[in-house]
Amino acid sequence: MAYVRRAYVAMDTRIELAGWREGVSERELAQALDDAVGVFYEVESAATRFRPDSDVARIAAEPGAWVRVSPHVWYPLQAALWLAEWTGGRFDPACGHRLAALGFDRDYQTGERLSLPECSPDATFRDLELDPARMAVRTRRPLLLDLGAVAKGYAVDLALARLRGVSLDGALVNAGGDLAVFGLGPGGSPWEIAVRHEMPGFRPMVLNLSSGSVCSSGLYARRGPNGASHLWQPRGGRARALAATAVAPYAMMADGLATACMLVEPDEIEPLCEDAGGQAKVWYEDGTSVETREWGTGVLA
Repeated sequence: MAYVRRAYVAMDTRIELAGWREGVSERELAQALDDAVGVFYEVESAATRFRPDSDVARIAAEPGAWVRVSPHVWYPLQAALWLAEWTGGRFDPACGHRLAALGFDRDYQTGERLSLPECSPDATFRDLELDPARMAVRTRRPLLLDLGAVAKGYAVDLALARLRGVSLDGALVNAGGDLAVFGLGPGGSPWEIAVRHEMPGFRPMVLNLSSGSVCSSGLYARRGPNGASHLWQPRGGRARALAATAVAPYAMMADGLATACMLVEPDEIEPLCEDAGGQAKVWYEDGTSVETREWGTGVLA
């Protein structure tokens, strides 16, 4: 049996791929992992807001014009817009200019500051128009998309699909806490996934997973130069969420849920996850937590 783990850097995070298979060499397996990680670079080049030739940048540069986009933007955008609609705009992919104003405006590879297009300060996801037949996007007002809450999970799903396509017995893809697996681990048992949140008093959890995804989000994860969180919150709620972990059959939805569950009210978490086909647990500033009824079961089986 060959078992290989490889690490890479893409989408401003550490990417780890692992896989095993009977009857192949470690060299063959390593090549399969190297091939699969390529999807992260493909998604990043299309969906980033930091490169002038990306689809996201072209949409911002051409307000009012129809812009045909890659599937690597189209499908994450569909998930983001569903979450935006469900949450009434608390989750909003049209928040790129707001994040840039908070200090998230530098390319992680070059350190160069983003050259911002002129954006309407109150633009929202409702200013987007979609043409499914052409896979095209048009904005009614100038805006800058940020697909960071779903694009990484989408890339995880694509990488895992590539590994399924080469008939591995089991594989894991982890992109900075956005993780998905299929099959059993190399020891013949479900993959043991450790969940850690960098918060006072948090006790690490171990989830056993043989198929599906676990994704996490937290206010501690990324900070701007002035200490601002990477989660733009358009309005306050009854409780301030510090971190969330979501599980779902696919990483794109688990990724989005982990963010959206931090932006909705505690009593909205259950119906949101039910509609999305996932489960979640959210931790709050006052030391309390909320979890869905089926947390720890169902998609974790």
